[in-house]
Amino acid sequence: MRTRRRGLTALIFLLAAAVIIGAVVLLGRSSAEDPDETSAFDPSVPTSTQTPPPAGPAAPTDDPTDDPSDPPTDGSDPTDDPSAPSSPTAPSPLSEDQKAEISSETSPVLTEVLEETAEIDPAVPYDVVADLSDRASQAYLSELQSERLEFETEGWTRTGSYTLDEIEVTDYSSTGDTEVATVQVCVDSSELVTRRADGEVLTTAPSSERAWNVFVLERSGSADWRIVGRTFPNDPAC
Repeated sequence: MRTRRRGLTALIFLLAAAVIIGAVVLLGRSSAEDPDETSAFDPSVPTSTQTPPPAGPAAPTDDPTDDPSDPPTDGSDPTDDPSAPSSPTAPSPLSEDQKAEISSETSPVLTEVLEETAEIDPAVPYDVVADLSDRASQAYLSELQSERLEFETEGWTRTGSYTLDEIEVTDYSSTGDTEVATVQVCVDSSELVTRRADGEVLTTAPSSERAWNVFVLERSGSADWRIVGRTFPNDPAC
């Protein structure tokens, strides 16, 4: 009986010693490690203090301003259109001989139209538009016809004739077979006499008896010159 108790006591003692020795060994190992040391890439440490891995060759970066769709430039203006027609050049100034030629060619039609429309008599109807359509445009002749209708309404008459004193060619242009000339003419109406229905003569100021008339004439192909318009300068006295 005593022998069994001694054996049990010895076993307990050995177990206790083994526990103590194991605890001592574990404690020694844990004390040998630095409790403040952390892994090189401990996620609890800010990444700014970590040593980054070796960097490979950097990939080229594209300039964000570079647009791959932009066509290559060759210094030319993209707005230049080689097929666009060039603006017309200004006509060369007319020589004195050219002016004299145009003046001699246009004078007959101016003289004829002014002679045919100078006299007005309500008792003698005259269709200006129909009779002079080959010499002047309908727009210009309509102005003359309106004047005649006014005389007929008032019962006035006009006798005498116009005189062309000076003729000056101020402009000329040609497009294809069409020519356009601007001619300034000093028209003298001092020989015209206008009477009311009762026979009284209407007088005019001497300064208005000679006035500049600016005629625009046109000629196409083999046709003669025709009057297509008339205006007056700001100061018509001549």
